Amino acid sequence: MMWQPSGYTPLWIPFISFDTKEECLSHVVSNQFGLFAKAIEQYEGRIQPQQISCVPKEGMQELMKPIEQQKLEDKSSV
Repeated sequence: MMWQPSGYTPLWIPFISFDTKEECLSHVVSNQFGLFAKAIEQYEGRIQPQQISCVPKEGMQELMKPIEQQKLEDKSSV
């Protein structure tokens, strides 16, 4: 997950998973410039990430719940 200065966290990379936190941290250290560049590209420069954090799968699922709920509400209002 990537963070920006305001504390708002709209950037994440949910499709990469690791068996341990150490593996995640190692991947982030080795690939930090590419990860930041991809996030900046994805959000067309509107959001500048400042920090990368490894988040456990359960934590990520919790963070995704409001987004999934919003998607369901958007679909039902059409």
